[in-house]
Amino acid sequence: MKARFLPSFDGHPLASEIQWERHNLFMEEVGSRMVGSVIVACIVGLMFYRSASTTNLVVWFSGVTFVALNSWFLIRRYFQMKRRSIPINNLGHLRRWHWINLYLSVIWGLFWSLTPALFFPDASQIQILSLLLLVVVASSMPSVTMGCYPDIYVTFLTPVFWSFSWQLLSVDFGGEILPLVIAPLTWCLLVAFSVIIHRTHMEAIVLRLEHRHAEKMADQRNEAKTRFIAVASHDLRQPVQAARLYAESMLANRDQRDDETTGKLVRSLTSASELLDRLLDISKMDAGVINVMPEVFDIFPVLDQLAAVHTVHADEKNIDLKLINQHLFTRADQSMVMEILDNIVANAIRYTDAGQVLIAVEKHPTELTVTIADTGRGIPSDLLQDVFEEFVQVGKQDQESAQGMGLGLPIVKRLCQLNGLTYELSSEDGKGTVFTLHLPKIDKTLTPVRSGPVENPVSPCRILLVDDEEQITDALSTILVADGHDVWVCHTQKDVEKLLESDRFAPDILVTDDRLTDGLQSDDVIHLVTSHYPEIPTLVITGNTSSERIRELELSGRSVLFKPVGREQIKQQLERLLR
Repeated sequence: MKARFLPSFDGHPLASEIQWERHNLFMEEVGSRMVGSVIVACIVGLMFYRSASTTNLVVWFSGVTFVALNSWFLIRRYFQMKRRSIPINNLGHLRRWHWINLYLSVIWGLFWSLTPALFFPDASQIQILSLLLLVVVASSMPSVTMGCYPDIYVTFLTPVFWSFSWQLLSVDFGGEILPLVIAPLTWCLLVAFSVIIHRTHMEAIVLRLEHRHAEKMADQRNEAKTRFIAVASHDLRQPVQAARLYAESMLANRDQRDDETTGKLVRSLTSASELLDRLLDISKMDAGVINVMPEVFDIFPVLDQLAAVHTVHADEKNIDLKLINQHLFTRADQSMVMEILDNIVANAIRYTDAGQVLIAVEKHPTELTVTIADTGRGIPSDLLQDVFEEFVQVGKQDQESAQGMGLGLPIVKRLCQLNGLTYELSSEDGKGTVFTLHLPKIDKTLTPVRSGPVENPVSPCRILLVDDEEQITDALSTILVADGHDVWVCHTQKDVEKLLESDRFAPDILVTDDRLTDGLQSDDVIHLVTSHYPEIPTLVITGNTSSERIRELELSGRSVLFKPVGREQIKQQLERLLR
């Protein structure tokens, strides 16, 4: 019954803020409410000035003074304390003031319950009904009190109206029943009204706070995206700038055209490609087109490789990277588990200035846990959940350019969801962070891996390449021709139509960009080519990162590669299609 009529918001994500908002609204009205009550009490005393005895009037105004001083002292105390900064999660403060307000409600209720005993014996029926009307009006005015804390309101109402009900039974109303039942009936209606007001009031508070929180999150995301664009452009500009300088130096000086400079050029472009791949990962996860391929694997080589890769970065910062490893088997998508742990270790090293980063795997009865603990800067408790949102970083503004784009943990969160894995993140600001990944345990012994049959390379073939960017077609055709393929290039759909109508070229495979000129897409080119060659294999290469378009391409069943792609990726995909 209580849950139905007085719903609790304890499980709401903004539970603490809801409680504070309710408390603040209540306390904002409490001062004016107490002043109004004192004024009404004085009016009541003046109403019965001629009919009541001096003793009763002294008792009444002494009661007014007592409750008024109590209220003034406590309200003054509250506003003195309000100047202090009290944490929003300090609900003990709210509970204390709730009990204080209950105390005020009790003494005011008991005070007003004296009214019939003091004034009814010598009062006329007109005075009695006027007083009852005045009390009903005064009791129904504090709507915030009704809405915020019905228990405080009912605590005040009960002694007042039941005292009136009892005293009215001894008054002669000439056989009329209505004056006798008006007090208990009014109590019932006011209680019911307070419950209704409470539900409406609390829903309004929740909606207001949710709207405020949504606006705050939107502002934070906009700020984070602005920072992200700055960081991403910086991180992308660096390797592209390096690649351009390497290329220009090779053009200007033949002596620079050696394996070392070429290797540096490739590494710079690979670095830029990896940054774009990370953006694409988010888009593909949003589109729901990431294929999870679970397999049983040994965690030992995964962690060993992880430690080997990051030891170099740890040594650069004079951080001790410690690995506690053992041969244990689990079942998940191995590449995704590797990416999850890689992101966490990279973050641990990035945000640790001194001390160590520990990677440890432990065996439990039903699971394995991989723990990555650092002695770094830590994360404030109020940001522990926010760090798993896109573009959120917890570093200082002047450090962000060296901290990445804030996409590592969002990728971790989504990869864990895709694999059905759970994780825990605990941290203490300034003292470090501990991340624990839970993996299923598989009972398996080490077995030698048998190598599969070696496939014969694909023979050179005829490739129709369609892309509206001449630089792209030139670079792609250079790679494909170097592998022995015969490549014909078209930049528009009209070029494709002319080529197909001329019968000069019968392609074995179609490679096309997804977004072409005049608003055309790969679908248009594929439809045109397959009308002449229905069984032709098709490869779509695209730089489109729209989650909707990515989903459409995946659902089409076509082979898709996302720019930027390397020679090996293209080669492997062509071999797979041609086989």
